[in-house]
Order: sequence, then structure tokens, then C-alpha cells
Amino acid sequence: MIQGRHFTVRQATEQDINRMVQIEERIYGTAPWSYAAFQLELQRHHDRLYLVITSDEEVVGFIGTAVDWYHLDLHITNLGVTPGWQKKGLGTYLIKTAVAYARHLQLRSLSLEVRVHNLAARHLYEQFGFREQQIKHRYYLDNHEDAIDMQADLLSRGE
Repeated sequence: MIQGRHFTVRQATEQDINRMVQIEERIYGTAPWSYAAFQLELQRHHDRLYLVITSDEEVVGFIGTAVDWYHLDLHITNLGVTPGWQKKGLGTYLIKTAVAYARHLQLRSLSLEVRVHNLAARHLYEQFGFREQQIKHRYYLDNHEDAIDMQADLLSRGE
């Protein structure tokens, strides 16, 4: 239950990819990740976990993660909630799920990149202890926007 509504969180499948791309298109205008990119990610079971969140069996959001065993870090590769469902706690729930997964794997940190101008997402990540590490200039291929590399230390947070 999120804000009094029932949602289901499950592992993403290839049948979810079109909807994940559509969500990115609705958020950004063009999808930063192609069908083929998501397909490759879903095939990497040893170090990737992609989850979707559904309402009445419709995918309304997703999160992708990649385990970096060398640095003991869970990298959030992408996170998207369709605009009509934003600001309803779904992104927060997906991040909490990623934090729990990282703790389960006994990792030390979480990391991600976020668009410099995406102030709402940056604020959400800061609530989870993510802090700016560096700027990655012209990081995004679609519009060459800069990204902020952010990291949250799991060892110092008692959540």
C-alpha cells in the first residue's frame, strides 16, 4: 500500500520494456534508453535487478540497479515514474526497495547520476542521504545535459 492504494512490485520482464520506454518518453520527450538497451540489462541476471511497479496490472514506474561488487555499491541505472503517478510516493518506495536490496547484499553505498536541472529528483535523492560527488559534463546523449554523480553511504545510515 502506498498512500492508501494497492500496488505490485515485481521483477521486470521483456514484456515490460515497451512500457518502460514509453514512461521515459513521457518524462523526457525522448527515451534515453532504447528497447535494446533495456533488453540487454534484463539479460544480465548476475549483477542487474530491474523492478516495475504496477497499478491494476499497468506498469506505472520502474527502477534499474547494477551491483558493483568491487566497490560494494548498488548503482541505480534508471528510475522512472509516469508523470500522472509522480509525487504519490512511488519513486520513494522504489528507492527504499533499492536501499533494502543493497543492505541485503551487504553493500556499502548506492550511487546514481541525475540531470542537473532535475531538481525534484535531486531533492528526493538527498532525502535518502545522496550527496553530490562530481559533475559529469555533457553526460546525457539525448540533449548533452550535465549529470550530477551522487552517492549515499549505507554504513553511516541506520535506516
